[in-house]
Amino acid sequence: MHPASLAPRIVRTFVQDIFAPPEAVFPLLCPEREKEWLPGWDARMIYSGTGVAERGAVFETAHAHGRTLWLVTEYDPPRRIAFARWQPDGLLVHIEIVLARRHTGGTAVGISYTFTAVTEAGASTLAAMGEEAWLENMRAWETHMNEWFARQR
Repeated sequence: MHPASLAPRIVRTFVQDIFAPPEAVFPLLCPEREKEWLPGWDARMIYSGTGVAERGAVFETAHAHGRTLWLVTEYDPPRRIAFARWQPDGLLVHIEIVLARRHTGGTAVGISYTFTAVTEAGASTLAAMGEEAWLENMRAWETHMNEWFARQR
């Protein structure tokens, strides 16, 4: 395929510092468990044999333009989880999360988002995406999870 015909794409990465071991962090990376620690998160499970995150689980979240559909594409506790997400604004998003134990006993949570515009509307959405808003979201997620762990002690 000629490069000029490729869909527009943005890749963003961030590393969070979570003050808990990977075995405690990983279960919270779940559409159901996120409700415990992430304010405003409201996922609805569509399919899961266990009721929580697992490879092949499907869930949805609200979006300004309709519902966003998610698929858990990888599930390797406590090291790695990945999702594919279809947004009604014409973006397909792949999210990879890799956990690594820090020497402090905490966890480095490496997060990579790949946004691909699959429609003209998606290309417009992608062009308007500011990196600072995405970084603020990653920092907020880090803060909320660390606060949740602090309350559990």
